[in-house]
Amino acid sequence: MPNDTGAETQVRSIEDAGAPDSNVNEDTRSPAAADAGASDSATSEDARSPAPEEAGTSEDSAANSDSGTPPVVDAGAPDSAAGEETSNPASPAAGSGALDQITQIAAQSEIARYSWKDRGIAPKGYIKGMALVYARVYCKLGAGDDAVTEMAKPNSADGAHDALAWYDPIFVAAGMSNDAAGADTLRHLFVLLIGLGMRESSGKYCEGRDRSASNTTAETAEAGLFQTSFNARTASPLLPTIFAAYSENPSGFVDVFKEGVNCSAADLENFGSGDGEEFQRLSKACPAFAAEFAALGLRHLRTHWGPINRKGAEVRPECDAMLRQVQDAVDASPELCSALE
Repeated sequence: MPNDTGAETQVRSIEDAGAPDSNVNEDTRSPAAADAGASDSATSEDARSPAPEEAGTSEDSAANSDSGTPPVVDAGAPDSAAGEETSNPASPAAGSGALDQITQIAAQSEIARYSWKDRGIAPKGYIKGMALVYARVYCKLGAGDDAVTEMAKPNSADGAHDALAWYDPIFVAAGMSNDAAGADTLRHLFVLLIGLGMRESSGKYCEGRDRSASNTTAETAEAGLFQTSFNARTASPLLPTIFAAYSENPSGFVDVFKEGVNCSAADLENFGSGDGEEFQRLSKACPAFAAEFAALGLRHLRTHWGPINRKGAEVRPECDAMLRQVQDAVDASPELCSALE
């Protein structure tokens, strides 16, 4: 799949663990990156020189091993290589009755038919799955969950770290204000997150690391929808809590995300050992985990994602409209929150 700028090579910056998302990130990846977000270079941003402590920058690695081929094969069932890894009995199936209302909203939405720039129409399971994840996170906001409350905080005005601040002109132009804490800001964060997933993996939940890159350690190998790596956890003390919670209860709607996606054995390969290897596996086997982790990461470590740095992830009002319908459905039927747990 084509990258934003052809064959870009992303050199991962080395950051202090206490300040994992410093302004220097983009500038150390590419000599062309004098602007804090302009990381487009002639070489791929995913061939990095990683350090274990560093929370580096991801790239649109949907192009990683199948350049020139369509982003996602819209097949009804994943291939056999995917089945063993991604079948998760804890994940609600696509036909779970209580969740049908949400998946139908997603399936009938304009964003489900939108052709994303350089990526095409999203897999059916991606839009449905992200609608379910947003519904779950919206329920968590109402319950006072610490991580989600942090996701939903107002625009911090810290564009070096906070993706909502970095994207503020784009949100303003789209009529999406993030000036107040709460549901609107949370929803707009997920609008950006859905756009990021299309750039990074074309909505393919099992996306493996960029094979053109050298990031093969457990700390730095990227995985899943948003191509996040384990070293991003240093950006907030709440990120490890999300990892721990989903490790204990890996209910991630994977059976929904499977629709329209094929996974290869290479996609499902993980690298290194220990918690970092488990992070990669969980990111692919439990897409809800990948989404929540990346959503919080966007508020603290926006430099981790090349498409965010270049403002290449699309902010679509159709996506906001779909998520607002999901939000309204939860408000009208609070019992949905129990089904989403």
